[in-house]
Amino acid sequence: MFSEKTKNIADACRFCWMCRHICPVGLVSGKEGNTPRGRALLLSLDTRDIKLTPDAYELMFQCALCNACSNDCATGYDPTVFTREARTEAIVNEQVPGVVKPVLYRAMAGNITGKAVNVEIAKAARNLDEKSDVLLYLGSSAMREGAESALALIRILDKAGVKYTVLDDEPDSGAHLFDLMGHVEEVHNLARACINRISEAGAKTIVAIDPTYARFFKHQCGEWDLMGDIKVVTATAFAADLIAQGRLTVGKLDVTSATYHDPCRLARDLDETQPARDIIAAMGIELKEMFLNRKLTKCCGGAVLRESYGKLAADMAKARWAEADSTGAKLMITACPACAENASAHVPGNMDTADLFVLLDRACR
Repeated sequence: MFSEKTKNIADACRFCWMCRHICPVGLVSGKEGNTPRGRALLLSLDTRDIKLTPDAYELMFQCALCNACSNDCATGYDPTVFTREARTEAIVNEQVPGVVKPVLYRAMAGNITGKAVNVEIAKAARNLDEKSDVLLYLGSSAMREGAESALALIRILDKAGVKYTVLDDEPDSGAHLFDLMGHVEEVHNLARACINRISEAGAKTIVAIDPTYARFFKHQCGEWDLMGDIKVVTATAFAADLIAQGRLTVGKLDVTSATYHDPCRLARDLDETQPARDIIAAMGIELKEMFLNRKLTKCCGGAVLRESYGKLAADMAKARWAEADSTGAKLMITACPACAENASAHVPGNMDTADLFVLLDRACR
């Protein structure tokens, strides 16, 4: 049974067309069912005893949960609320699409990619003190496929003389499982165990390199009263502050033509767009902004969608590259491990991509 909140939002969205033009999934698929309005119409039928079909449930999992719709809504509705709840219903009713099941199982095990922890990351963690006031939380993507970004940030913190730790047994927070299952006990249990382990490490501040985890810690774990006195800071904001304090000596890089892709979690969910630009400016890089920038940014796929519906995520990344190319820039800078992974797999021949922290590590003396 869907909650009254979901029913109300679905009823409000089902005949509204105002956000369908900014849905990145709907734009690349061309399917009305991939838009917030399409999903709302299906759910409103379900609440009137016309049950969802397997195809309809599949559409619920083909959403990037990027919040472009809620950011654009003039009346304040959030379609991601009913999308997450529909996913919960799919699990309860045993209607999870076949391509999503293995991703769900991996997320429940705390490793959405199924890949091993990067050897250099594990080595770096073992060389650090077990306890510290500052804990660098990497997350599944940065510990595995996005390790280049994480290793660069570790070197940056070392150069700034920051005392910090990284858990070599870092538990999963439940952030990706939350996107797959919604507000369920399994997600709460993962989050609780993760915060308990972080507390055992003596952390007073979590520096999260992946905006997905920063959002989850700040919003969901905060809402569930799990955080206690622990503060959460994004790695971009933390690094920008180190530069502002003069703890990092940043040289100028020979990069003359660049644009920056705002991660949707960072820009919309966390309302943070300036720190990354401050870091880029400190390196002497002048940006050519994409038309859709800051809170209007367009999602390039995300980790969950990439693992389950790879073609959709790929098409979204290619669409973002087309917007980057239209600026005339030759380099697109990213600041999210999942964005970096999606973008790097589809770089057009006339451009290149670079991670923000890799660039900053190169620029720091």
